[in-house]
This record gives sequence, structure tokens and C-alpha cells, in this order.
Amino acid sequence: MKRQRLAVLAGCLLLSIEVQGCSKAAKEIERPERIVSKRVDVYDLEVYQELAKRWKAYYDVYSSEDAYANWMYAARYAEDPNYNKMLERGYEKYPANPTILYLMGLCRLGDIQDLEGQRMLERAASLDPDFIDPWFGLVDYYMMREDERVDAALRELLAGKAIPNEVMDYNYNTLMLLDPNAILITNGDMDTYPPWILIRILKIRPDVMIVNRSLLNTEWYPGLLMKGGLPRFISHDELMNLRQSILDKIKTEKGKIPSAGPFSDTLLVKIIEAAQREGRPVYFAATLYSSPVIDRYTSGGRNFGLAMLVTPTEASYDQQIEAAFNIWLRDFRTAGLDDWSLRYTSEKLFGRKLVMNYAQSLLQLSENIAKLPADLRLSLFHWYRKHLQGLIPEKSIGESDRMWCHSSDVKEIGDWCRQQGYLK
Repeated sequence: MKRQRLAVLAGCLLLSIEVQGCSKAAKEIERPERIVSKRVDVYDLEVYQELAKRWKAYYDVYSSEDAYANWMYAARYAEDPNYNKMLERGYEKYPANPTILYLMGLCRLGDIQDLEGQRMLERAASLDPDFIDPWFGLVDYYMMREDERVDAALRELLAGKAIPNEVMDYNYNTLMLLDPNAILITNGDMDTYPPWILIRILKIRPDVMIVNRSLLNTEWYPGLLMKGGLPRFISHDELMNLRQSILDKIKTEKGKIPSAGPFSDTLLVKIIEAAQREGRPVYFAATLYSSPVIDRYTSGGRNFGLAMLVTPTEASYDQQIEAAFNIWLRDFRTAGLDDWSLRYTSEKLFGRKLVMNYAQSLLQLSENIAKLPADLRLSLFHWYRKHLQGLIPEKSIGESDRMWCHSSDVKEIGDWCRQQGYLK
């Protein structure tokens, strides 16, 4: 009995070395969920705020560089007003942690004179070769400095499988819908890096030019776009004057900086106007979030599901829609959609959320689809049932299924709608 009691005490002593004691408070602190990039899992702001609180509480009891790194990753997405100061303190304490180095490097991105941020990302990548996130930032740094290593960084993302198959397929399919020499306006990481890889590394649709809306807020990106072949839409002096005038106006009127950044949408207008003068089609990716400028163009645009044409054309929209859906059936890649890892994983997965754009596209275009030839509609219906239906959340499946009843004149579709109880 005495020996058993000593063993228990020894176990508690060992635990105190590892987790700072056997107190009741310590036992009540559970390790929160590990934080990963929004490129993988996506939560609402409130969830990240709660996760940041939990990781702070965990770190207060079980101090470690891993706990601090998770806390900072959560605090970043929680939009904590003290994030930068807390991250700086973490870097001082844990200067060799890859995640903290990565987050620090992102904070410095945008200053072309500052090489320290790039070095931080390079060190993070070297410390943990399996940590892919730094390569996203390095693509931007190398692009900003016109460093030839930008393609090597994109290859690292491709080789490291940083972009899931369903996300790469989605971007491939978007590119397939575009007219020759198109300009595609994108929004964030997973509608920008994949087409860069497809275009620059895999040489798929090299005629298409990607314009990232967020990067338009930097000083260097507009000039790089024009060097890369975008129609000339602003000079350097005009850009500097424009940026200053917008900042002065925001300061004078005490206005709020738009969620897309202070300069991006103003420059988008100039890009579209310049492209129109040269007869180049401009598309908005379906992933673009709303703003007054975006809404103005989309209200008169032509929707093709994954992308919207926002420059004028004399082509018949009905004929364009039919051609788009023939491309959809003939050329779209679906291996990612059919992968079991997508079908049997959490709905928080970014890929699950992204592929819902297929369903939303079909829903938005259901009236246009109803005008298509019967055989084309039936083929689209089969595509939906085979590749997409099983991915749609239960709360949305009824609306998605019912859209096919617009085509109930096609016997197989009409019979299915009646079997489901959508038609009498």
C-alpha cells in the first residue's frame, strides 16, 4: 500500500514537471482545437474569438511555444486589436517557432524595402519543411521584388499539396469558362494561388491574366500587372497621387476603410475601362465579395456560374450560356468533387464551402438552364446527381433539388421531381 502511494505521488511529481502541477484548476483546462489556416478550415469571427480566449487560458496554465503559436493564429483571425503587440512578444520569447515566424512575416508583407519579413518566412519554411503556409507569403514577397524564385515557391505549394484537389479543380473549371485573353478578378488566396499555379507552372490557359483585388491596395502590384501584360490603366505618379487623395479623404471625413481595402475598387474601375478599350474581356470570380463597385458591374454582367463577364459583348447570352454548359459537361474536372476525403469530412473544411459555388451557380442559372436543349439539361441533371448532390448540406438540399423542376418537361427529370414530392 505504501509503495502504491509513493508511485502515485511520483506520478504527480512527474506531471508537475510536464504541466506545472496537479492543481484542480490545471485539470479543468483542456487543450483547444489546433488552429490552421482558413485555406483549410473556416469558422465565423465569433468562433475564432472564442478559440483565442481558450488558447490564452490554456497558455496561462501550460506555457509553451506551441500554445502561444496557436493563440496567435486564433487571435489573428479573431481580429484582436492587440494582436500585433502580442505577436511581437511571442517572437521575442519564441524566435524559432515556425508558426510565429510565419505570422510575423505576414505582418511585414507590403513594404518592398523591408527584407526581414521575407527572411522570417524563409526561416519558417526551413525550420519545418512540412509547414506549407510560409510558401504562400513567399510567393507574394518574390512577386513584389520581381524575384525569379516566385515560380519555385508556387512549385513548393503544388508539390506540398497545399491546395486540395477540389480547390484546384474548381479554379481549373473557372479558367475553362473564360474567353480568350480574359482578365479574371479574384479575391483571396484560394481563388488566386491555384490559377497562378495552373497558368504559370502547368501552362493551362496562359492567355488568361489574374488580378487579385486585395493586392491592388499595395504600391507595387499595379505596376507589376502592367509589366505582365495588363492594359496600361495608371501611371506611377497617378497611382501615388490617387492613393494620397483617397487617404486624405478618409482622414478628413473620418470614414471607414472598406473591407476590400482603400484603393482596390477604384483601381478595378480603371482596369475594366482600360481592358474595354483594348477589347479584352473582364470576368469577376464568383468568390468576389460585394461592394458598391462590384455590385454596379454585376448588375449588368453576364453570369456563367463560376465567373461573371462584366465587359460588354455583342454575343447572344443564350448562345453563351449553352456554350458554357457544354464546357461544364465536357471539360470540367470532378475528381476532387468525387474524392471520399471531401465527401466524408467536416463542413467547416474550406473545400466543402467552396464547391457549394457549383450548386449556387446552377440555382442562379436555373431559368437559363430551362431554355437549353433537353439532352443538355438531362446531362446537367446527371452531373448534379453524380458529383454534387451528396455534398450539399441538408438545410440547402431541398432548394438545390427543386431547381431541376424548372426542367420537368424532360421526362426523367419530371419523374424524379414527382418521386421527391416536389411536383404533383
